[in-house]
Amino acid sequence: MTVQKNTIRKTATTPGSSTAMSAGPTTIAHAQHSEPNVTLYGRIAAGPVGYVSWPDPPDLHFSIIVDDAYNGIIVLDGQPSLWETGLRNMALIRTNRYENLTPGGVRVRIPLHAPAGMSQREFARQIVANSQKFVSYVAPYSAPKNIRGSRMRSGEYNSSSYVAGLLSSVMGYAPSISTPGFQAPGWENPMPGHFFKGEAIR
Repeated sequence: MTVQKNTIRKTATTPGSSTAMSAGPTTIAHAQHSEPNVTLYGRIAAGPVGYVSWPDPPDLHFSIIVDDAYNGIIVLDGQPSLWETGLRNMALIRTNRYENLTPGGVRVRIPLHAPAGMSQREFARQIVANSQKFVSYVAPYSAPKNIRGSRMRSGEYNSSSYVAGLLSSVMGYAPSISTPGFQAPGWENPMPGHFFKGEAIR
């Protein structure tokens, strides 16, 4: 079997932090490996909307990619609801999941590793399980402070807050990330853990 390899330049990381790798082609072959790979993908948020921060760097939208030889590829992120559940539930954060299709337009890829004492397989399993427990259609999907800002207001969340909160619910903390040339508003404001335990209250 021929396996296509991405050309990715990996930079050094320090414990407790993650560093972006330069993005190669977005087509990924399904390599056979015993432990799942968990990777954070960053692409420009909502297409042209991500450039609203100009002249500051554009905003990223993050997805978690779980690439498992046995279960295939699972993509997880947070999205604002549209019309799918009626006007009352528009622009509320929901879990978005799709399988065996990786996002296009990826600008950064950041490898994620299980915290101490947890296997990579259990790490991947808990990420997927906690995403399924997330209480969708409760928290409003918010824009960064002052729309163009690099941070969210306290108590407000977006897709980056969702991903950072999902990781924190599994790891006990949201890993620090480095994305030179891009902004990641919301990463500094992870969604609280109770959202990923089915305990959020409308």
